[in-house]
Amino acid sequence: MENLCFDLLSELEQRLLDIDSRRYSPIEKCSEKVKICQELTGTLRELYLEASLNTVPKQIHFFKEVKPKFFSELHYNHRMITFYKDRPRGSTKLKDKYINQCMEEASSYMQKHCEFRNYINMKSDHMDEVYFTKREYCPKLHGSFEYPLEPEFSSPADPTYSCLLAADRFMQFLKNEKFALKNPTLDPSWEYQKTLDWQGSKTDLVELVYALHAAGKLKGDLKHSFAVMEKALNIDIGNYYRLYTDIKLKKNPDSLLEELKTSLLEKIRQENQ
Repeated sequence: MENLCFDLLSELEQRLLDIDSRRYSPIEKCSEKVKICQELTGTLRELYLEASLNTVPKQIHFFKEVKPKFFSELHYNHRMITFYKDRPRGSTKLKDKYINQCMEEASSYMQKHCEFRNYINMKSDHMDEVYFTKREYCPKLHGSFEYPLEPEFSSPADPTYSCLLAADRFMQFLKNEKFALKNPTLDPSWEYQKTLDWQGSKTDLVELVYALHAAGKLKGDLKHSFAVMEKALNIDIGNYYRLYTDIKLKKNPDSLLEELKTSLLEKIRQENQ
């Protein structure tokens, strides 16, 4: 099942990128993405119900690492549709007020689940069996979480985790909108000029980004990290999930990291002479 989920996640990523490349309005893009997410979450549900995840590690992996990637994308785009529909057309002051209201709502939700959010951000795992395995929702253990709407396809915590991922992402979007609102005369070419040219391979860059995430040096989801890297380094990475699979199959999967370590130590040695 792991390979099937990986392929489905790759399909989700590719189809979302395809929507971003089209000349749709923002609300049209989000609407199309919601349709894609609904289709593929339905497929994911079928895969789960047909599979036998009969071990705790398999269940934790599915409900903590796989399912939230699909459903957080769905929740995020639903929220974006509401944002674009309700966004006022009036003065800058009115628009800023609306953004602040949205930020307060997202912040309130994150604060409501701050303990669980800290558990996730600290990469804790001591409660994973209670949070991310298939079991009956228990108010004493799980009362702080959203009640799962599909108990047969949920762990107690994964619906809340998906919503938190979406809220974090929406909050970052709102911060960017607020910045743009306060800097309407900023030349868009300024950001484009602040780029570097990546001289390594795409696989090298994928190895670097995954390593930074694994070490907890980058926060947020991988999709956002790669989008920022592509813009900053002037490169089209493409399907990074597939490249990461290739890295895992390599005899020496950390070849770039070894090269960077060797180069840095050599530079320090030469400068210390």
